[in-house]
Amino acid sequence: MFYRILALLICLAFLIPGAALAGQVEALKVTVLSTMLADQGLGEWGYSALVEVDGRKFLFDTGANPDVVLKNAKSLGIDLSKVEDVIVSHNHGDHTGGLIALRRELMKRNPLAIGRAHVSGNIFLPRLSGDGADQNGLTPLKAEYERLGGRFILHEGATQLAPGVWFTGPVPRNNSETNWSTGGLKIRTAAGDVVDNVPEDAALVFSTAEGLVVLTGCGHAGIVNISEYAQAIAGTKPVFAVIGGLHLFAKSDEVVDWTGAQLRRLGVKYLLAGHCTGIEATWRLRAALGLTRKTAPVSSVGSAFTLGKGIMASAIAA
Repeated sequence: MFYRILALLICLAFLIPGAALAGQVEALKVTVLSTMLADQGLGEWGYSALVEVDGRKFLFDTGANPDVVLKNAKSLGIDLSKVEDVIVSHNHGDHTGGLIALRRELMKRNPLAIGRAHVSGNIFLPRLSGDGADQNGLTPLKAEYERLGGRFILHEGATQLAPGVWFTGPVPRNNSETNWSTGGLKIRTAAGDVVDNVPEDAALVFSTAEGLVVLTGCGHAGIVNISEYAQAIAGTKPVFAVIGGLHLFAKSDEVVDWTGAQLRRLGVKYLLAGHCTGIEATWRLRAALGLTRKTAPVSSVGSAFTLGKGIMASAIAA
């Protein structure tokens, strides 16, 4: 009987997507490599972070300007040449601008560096301006990245990339968060043109003993939607840490306060928000969450979240 049960479990592990990877993260560090605020390296309107998780490394987004992430990594003493997987959260240029330069430079030291780009399956949808031109920020980079030996891995839904590490893929929009700037862009569908609400927007989720950690580039899907989806795919633990851009800089106080109240309900104890979150919005979120400047500083280049230790802010944001 024991062997029959064991055989059944092994079969289920292969039949159920992700079952063979079931587990949780033991060690995690997320270091910000691109955002607006910097006292070491260069600031820019963009986002990128290095993820070190249980012996593996992922680069999450690539910043805006081609060389900023490379320069900031060097300034921080970080070697990116061993990073083979890059996560592209969405198509916008402030998250994709460094992709080609990173691949071209780092492959000199490691042919596999930045060689796999994980994206949502709908990321290459045309984003049409009024004159019909495609303004998708990633599409113009596709041919060159592939010419350099890079490969896009399209995920139609949530996928475990490693034990306890989830790529969300497109996030369901159950709450009416509108955390994007359309710029008048449209997506063409069978039913007609619709507003480009960045449907491919994706995040990374880490399942840990303390709860879930969410890493997002701009949070265009809405950080509450993302966090609730994180619980749906990775287990209904508290979302105890949120890192990245939340696209709240232009939102009203009421929207920011609502977001803070929802994140408090979800259990957030650490907030390392930067990029398009906005400094004022970060302060309001800190107050709504009942956090401090130690547990919710403004994100800056070189700031980091480490599982079991909390947030290390740079001098300018400490």
